[in-house]
Amino acid sequence: MDKMVTAGGAAEVKPRKRQRSLTQIQRNEATRLKLLEAAGSVIGKYGYAGCAIARVTSKIRIAHGTFYLHFASQQDLFDAVLPVLGARMLSVIAAAIHDPSDIMDLERRGFQANFDYLSKYPYMYRVLTEAEQFAPKAYEQHQNKVIAGYTRSLQRSKVAGQLIGYSDDELETIATMLVGARTFLLVRFGVVDNVVRPLPEGKLDSYLNFIAHGVLAPR
Repeated sequence: MDKMVTAGGAAEVKPRKRQRSLTQIQRNEATRLKLLEAAGSVIGKYGYAGCAIARVTSKIRIAHGTFYLHFASQQDLFDAVLPVLGARMLSVIAAAIHDPSDIMDLERRGFQANFDYLSKYPYMYRVLTEAEQFAPKAYEQHQNKVIAGYTRSLQRSKVAGQLIGYSDDELETIATMLVGARTFLLVRFGVVDNVVRPLPEGKLDSYLNFIAHGVLAPR
């Protein structure tokens, strides 16, 4: 207890705020993550528009009121889904492209890891694509993170002498175009009823040929 002197000179006992234990903090973080994962699953099935709080809480069997201990509103939840689940996806892709033999190996691994993840966790497709409308700030932050990571990879390839004739400013533009190419390949050839399927044979090779004879061609 802390003591506080009142106007009359008497000491008034002021109760201290009760500190949460480490176990409670970890439990709260785990519950928050479960809510985000449940929201991702619900979005995958119903879209953001159908991601009602009741659907999310019922999926992991927690009280409706418990939701508001972790999120202020439905929009607050939407704004957190992509940053958390998207970061998890990018972490898996980053691990897959660690220490490539060359830029073509980097591109093949990154392309395959991206599609493999979306195939394994099909809800991520709608989490990603619909966020532009329902969580625009989160969507912009995610896209910036993707482009920044891709640009760093290209910069490392440039330092290794595998990407010649481009300025650092151009690398960001190239990264943006390649992300766009991957995204449209996914939409055009890999998505059926909002579920990501394996790309038809030859599509990845066509993409890599474009890299080899376009981006990597002598300037």
